[in-house]
Amino acid sequence: MKQVFTCILKESRAGMPKGTMIQVASSFSSPAEYEIADECERRFGRKARDAQYKGYWIINKN
Repeated sequence: MKQVFTCILKESRAGMPKGTMIQVASSFSSPAEYEIADECERRFGRKARDAQYKGYWIINKN
């Protein structure tokens, strides 16, 4: 069963401003970096994949 996580960008990265918020569904206890990258690309374009590192985000379980 997938859980939904809200991710908030800590600092401006990959063309997205600080505070950018995404929601990521994951089967894991926290979203995997590839899941973050996929959602960033879907919403903001290919360049946004560069913000996949989990340390760039504040991650909260919904």
